[in-house]
This record gives sequence, structure tokens and C-alpha cells, in this order.
Amino acid sequence: MIKIAADFQILEIKARLDDLLDAEYSLKLFDSSNVSAFDLKNIDALLVRSTLSVNQKLCEGTGISFVASATAGVNHLDIDFLESEHIAWSYAPGCNAYSVIHYVLAAIGELVKEGLFHEKKSIGILGYGNIGKRLYKILRALNFDVYACDPFISKPELVDFDSLLECDLVTIHVPLTLHDSYPTINLVNESHIKKLTNKVIINTSRGEVVSEALVMQAKDLIYISDVWINEPTPSRELIQKSFISTPHIAGYSIEGKLNGTKLIAESCAKQFQCLKIRTNETEKLSDWPYDINKIIQDIHDMSFPMALFNSELDLQSISASLKALSTKEMERGFRSLRENHPPRHDFNSFSFKNISQLDKKLETEFFYELGRAGYF
Repeated sequence: MIKIAADFQILEIKARLDDLLDAEYSLKLFDSSNVSAFDLKNIDALLVRSTLSVNQKLCEGTGISFVASATAGVNHLDIDFLESEHIAWSYAPGCNAYSVIHYVLAAIGELVKEGLFHEKKSIGILGYGNIGKRLYKILRALNFDVYACDPFISKPELVDFDSLLECDLVTIHVPLTLHDSYPTINLVNESHIKKLTNKVIINTSRGEVVSEALVMQAKDLIYISDVWINEPTPSRELIQKSFISTPHIAGYSIEGKLNGTKLIAESCAKQFQCLKIRTNETEKLSDWPYDINKIIQDIHDMSFPMALFNSELDLQSISASLKALSTKEMERGFRSLRENHPPRHDFNSFSFKNISQLDKKLETEFFYELGRAGYF
């Protein structure tokens, strides 16, 4: 029998293990805020989220032979330790890519609504991986002037870092690295303050990628952030100064969570050589549950389909809740807002196949691109 311990907040983990494991297993659920090595004695597989640091202190003496994180990042995993102990590990790259993209587009929508941005301005994407590549394509379909930068990739459409900072808006999608050829810690910093005058930064990567001193010193910088240094006790001053501040929930859509669950359950099954043989199942998209005419109206009024994004994700409301926390309330409040984030769907989990029939003059390239990619 495979003994598995999993964070109780990994969405539908038992159902996915049942679907994918062709072997007998036991499942022990835990709360990442108070789990210890003692709780993990004789466990074979540990399934976690980013809220738990997996290191020597947690794993030593437990018997764990496999660790998987239902997240796109791995900063909470001590990979050097795991590999030194021959503990196999896995994660879920790209699992919440569209959830993060939805967040970025909802943030742009808030800027457009407030008259702080429009379709004639340029957007730079820092990082051209699972998120950056998809976001680049979608923003181009929305008729934005888009550029991307990634020093690890050589493609004709990419520009260098200095050129990227010339864009009116820069959205950041890089991992936090300290010792790579191009470390990302403090990547955007005070040395760039002149280049970022009257600009926008959206940070959904890691708080440490953008210098807090830069944000506090820059008088004309609009900063939107979902990530912070020292979570869950970030700087309240920085939260207050930011245009939109959210408690690390950009990747928290239902689809993002379910994708992560499926990927780590599959990795677990492969690790213990018990993966069920399954036929590919095509998921049927749901009909748009709101007034589709509001999307059409937004495109005509703002040249941006704001309702497509903020109907499921009200960033201003979430931001107001975070900004309302006092310093004393911050740690508990930050955790609570994150753990109790309202269930939401990604925009591409819905069907819009009939939208052009409602308005024959509608520019439908954006929806065409989604359709061509198989989203409806």
C-alpha cells in the first residue's frame, strides 16, 4: 500500500488519486500551518502547496520517497536536500497559467476603466514561459502593441530588458532565482526609476523580483501586485501605495487548482508505477453565465472586454479587503483572504461561439484566437 499525505486544501485530491492510481493507497490529510515531521512518519508520498516549506526538518526520519507540489513554482522546495537524499520530486508547471493571465487582463481592465491605460499603449512581458507565451498571443489578439523579454530564449519577437522597460506597462512572469546566469531577485530596482516614470508594473511572480524601495520612491509609478516580500506579513505601507494589492491569489482559479491536482496525482502514479490507462476526455465548455452583451458593450466603449475578466474576478474588492487590514491583523488576515478566496473560473473555461452573431460588426479576433487554440 502506498501511504500518501496531502495538504487538505489541494482541490479534489482524493478524486484525482482514485482516477489515476491503479494501486491500493491510504490518504492522510494535513493542515500546512501546523504539520511536522512527526505527522509524516512512515509516509511514502507528500503532496503539498506553496504554503509548506519542504526541507530537511520536515522530511528527516519520515521515510518520504516522493514529494509533489500542486504549484507552478518550487521556491518552497529544498531541491538540493531532496536530491541529496534521493527523494524524487515533481511540481505542476503551467497549471495555473490562464488563471494568472486572467488576473493580468482583469488588472488591465481596471486601468482602462479608470482612464489610466488604453489600447494604443505598449505592453512588455518579462518572462516568456508558460504564462508569457500565452499572454503575448492574447494581448496581440486584443490589438495591443506587445513586446516580450527572456534572456534564456532566442526568438525574433523578443527584445532586451532595457527595451522592455520602455513599454508603458510591464507585466512580470519570471521565477525567483538567486544564482542563475540571470538572477531575478531585485531585477527591477531603483536604477530603473527614471525609465519607469509614468509607467505601470504588474507583478504576479514573486515579491522579491521588484525592489520595494523602487515602488516606494517612484512617485509616478502605478504598481499592481499579487506577491510580496515576507508573506504573509508584507509591508502594509507598500500595500497601501499600490494601485491594486491582492494576497497571492492570481493563480487561484478553480481550473488552475484542478490542473495542479491532476498533474501531481499523475506524477505520483508514475513514480510508484501504478498509472491507470485512460482515454483522453474532451472537457465541454460552459456557457457564459453573465450578460454576454456587456462584453460587447465594453469592446465598443473601451476597446477592451472588461466584463469578460472582472465578472469572475473583482480585483478592486479584493484589494480593498487587503488594504483594510491593520499591521496587527495582517498575518491572520492575509492568510484568511487567501484561503477563503471566492471560487472563480478562468475566462477560457466558457464558450463564446455565438458572440459574433449578436453583433456582426464586432471585432472578433480575440475570440477567434481562443477558438483556434481549442478553447471553444
